[in-house]
This record gives sequence, C-alpha cells and structure tokens, in this order.
Amino acid sequence: MADFKTHITVACAASGLAATCLLAAGVARPDQVLLYFILGSAGGVLPDIDADNSIPLKLTFDILSFVIAFVVMFGQPWGRSVIELVLIWLAVFLAVKFLVFSFFIRMTVHRGIIHSIPAGITFGLMAVILLDQVRGISAGYAWMGGFFLFMGFFIHLFLDEFYSVNFSDMSLKGSFGTGLKLLSFRDMKSTLLLYAAMIALFFLAPPPGGFLKIFLNKSTYTGIRFLP
Repeated sequence: MADFKTHITVACAASGLAATCLLAAGVARPDQVLLYFILGSAGGVLPDIDADNSIPLKLTFDILSFVIAFVVMFGQPWGRSVIELVLIWLAVFLAVKFLVFSFFIRMTVHRGIIHSIPAGITFGLMAVILLDQVRGISAGYAWMGGFFLFMGFFIHLFLDEFYSVNFSDMSLKGSFGTGLKLLSFRDMKSTLLLYAAMIALFFLAPPPGGFLKIFLNKSTYTGIRFLP
C-alpha cells in the first residue's frame, strides 16, 4: 500500500493541477480554486479514516465537528439568543466529536467498505450538501467541491491498488482488490447501509445542472492554455 506521504503528495498535486485548469479556463475564481484544492487534498487521505488510530480519522472528526456545528448553528431561524446559539453549537460539536466518532469506530474495519468507490461518492455527496448550506456558494460550486473530494478519494484508492502490484515479478500482493472495490463481501450489512446512504444523499443534494454544464461543456477544456 502507498504510505501517508505518497497519498497526500499525489492528491495535492492532482487537485492543484485540476483547480488551476479551472482557473485558467475562467470557470473558477481564486477563492473557489483554493477550496477545491483543499477538498481534493483532504479526499486523498479520507479512505484511511477507517483505521481506528489513524491521523486522518482524528483530523476528519475534529474538522467535521466544527464544520457541522457551525452549519447547524447558522441554519437556525432568526431571533435566537446568543446563549441558545452557543448551546446548539456545543451540543452538535460534542455529538459529532464523541458519539458519532465512537459509533463510527465500532461500525468500521480498516480497508473495509469505507475504503471503496461508493464510499468516495457518499463523502462527495456529503460535501455537496454541506457546501450548499453556506451562503454565497451556488449549487454548481458545491457540486464541483464534492467532485474534487471524490477525485482525491479515488486517487487514494488507485494508488493502493497500484502499490499492490509487484512489478519486479508481476505478482500481486495480498492487498490487491481491497482498494477499487464496489462492495465488501465480508460486511454486506455495512455495504447495503452505505448504498442506502449514498442514494438518500443524492436526492437530498441540490440539482447538479450547474456543475454538469461546466464539466461536460467542451468550451471549458478548449479555453485552457497550457503554454504561453
């Protein structure tokens, strides 16, 4: 398997290049490019959150605790007092950081269903929904952010499969097939729950029309100049 340094380096490089291309094509602003880069880089280490003592797991839940708490607090109706808003933020923060974290550890095993393509799609959809709740971020912007997170996630899975091949004698290591998978036969219950969550999140997400208009438009790519 590729190590942490390789995952983060390749994900950062790929996300930076892809975001720069969007900037060069004139379809993304500098602030959007920065967010895409961060999301793509984060996606590059996200599959390893199923390792109980991993750095990505702790960082992910620390960040999620803050982000989800603020999203819920900002979504409250106008007129609540400062004390009420602080209590809401604190309750959500503690629930994600400790209760959801503890549940996640009990429900996952390393390189299980979290380390799969549908998990990457699910995390990408979660990013879309969270970004869509932030004022000033359009649905197309949110979908592009979710795509970058999925792209970093997919790069991680691809690297693990790539490193599971011994090119000196063209043999396969024991980890081959555990990266780019669509399901886990060892844990079909979690697999079914993941697919159910993925489908539900897709219907909860905003329409992807704005994103598809950019992503599938030929002019997006013809507008990129790689040389002066």
